[in-house]
Amino acid sequence: MPLSPKQKEVLDFIVNFINERGYPPSYREIASGLKLASPSTVHTHIQSLRLRGYLHESGDVNGAANRELEPTDKAVRWSRAVILPLKGLITAGQPIEAVEEHETMAVPVELVPDSTNSYILRVKGDSMVDEGILDGDYVIVERNPSPKNGEVVVALLDNAYATLKKFYREHDRIRLQPANKTMQPIYCYDPLIQGVVRGVIRSFHTARRSVLRMSLPVEVRLS
Repeated sequence: MPLSPKQKEVLDFIVNFINERGYPPSYREIASGLKLASPSTVHTHIQSLRLRGYLHESGDVNGAANRELEPTDKAVRWSRAVILPLKGLITAGQPIEAVEEHETMAVPVELVPDSTNSYILRVKGDSMVDEGILDGDYVIVERNPSPKNGEVVVALLDNAYATLKKFYREHDRIRLQPANKTMQPIYCYDPLIQGVVRGVIRSFHTARRSVLRMSLPVEVRLS
């Protein structure tokens, strides 16, 4: 799963601190710099960043509160991220009622040509598997009401039901084509195209002691 805004804020602080001073901050310096309640709050965010592969711990200086933190290469890349709104759930299957959420996610800046005109949706269903879009993925969507044939779009049907499909304009109708040979296309005349998919974010999990953890936290595939 992509970074939360608070996780990105902690990661940005660590990366910028190292760039400016040449050594990593202590937990207390992070808490003070970000006006967090205590070093224990920092510890929670650090543990999450470590489990997701953004930080290495490289030693223990004067106890747990002063652990040195080493960003991974991925951390440096993600520190240059933009915050996009998570608008909700999009079906890659039968259309479902559109439900809007009000969360945000951090996304690498190189994946978002127009951050002011983009947002994220979580995918449910398997109608787009042949395009590499799987159940549980997150798609980066750029608002564009005039897609090209073959582009993957977010289409709103009957002004209420949203679906993720490939767009094709035919003689007198629109074909919304699933990327799954077992499923049939949807034919319509005036769908509201809410955007074009520009990228896919995928989380990988591995079971360990009945707990799901990210082994390779994020893979990004450009469209």
